[in-house]
Amino acid sequence: MKLLKLFLSLTFALILYSCQKKEVFQPIDSKSDSDYLKNSQEYSKAREENERKYLQKWVNKQEDSLNYTFQPTSSGIWIRFIEEKNQPKAKNNDWVKYTAEIKTLSNEVIYTTTEFGERQGFLGKFKETRGIESGLYTMGKGDVAELVLPSFTAYGLYGDDNKIGANVPLLITLTLHDVKTQQR
Repeated sequence: MKLLKLFLSLTFALILYSCQKKEVFQPIDSKSDSDYLKNSQEYSKAREENERKYLQKWVNKQEDSLNYTFQPTSSGIWIRFIEEKNQPKAKNNDWVKYTAEIKTLSNEVIYTTTEFGERQGFLGKFKETRGIESGLYTMGKGDVAELVLPSFTAYGLYGDDNKIGANVPLLITLTLHDVKTQQR
């Protein structure tokens, strides 16, 4: 009986002790953390702006025999249509099937259409790069387009952990094979 009372007393004391308000300590160096974040943001903005300027110069120099020119989009990519079928444009929640060939800006193939494979999904619910999804929104069934993707709309700071490195802008030939509008 004494053991039971001792056990209950210790348990009660432990519960009371654990319910005390804990004091939260701020890091001593919290100012330098905010400086680091600010500097990081400023660096990212400057890098993004420099990349946009570089890509705009690159796009302006592109000529082809058919006079297809790259047009900027509101999503930050450039697009030129190689083949346009004048079909309705894909919309949010539409199911799409597409292929792509991914190249560097110097036209070196990173992924062939076969390596990239045929992919499908619902627009707005993609696990694909933001740039490819943005391009698909501007296309209709059967369209073929070339996209210039800044690195921040492609594979960004980390690349694809395979053939595409960090901060690499890409040239992508995108073909939209099928679009099905979902019934709502």
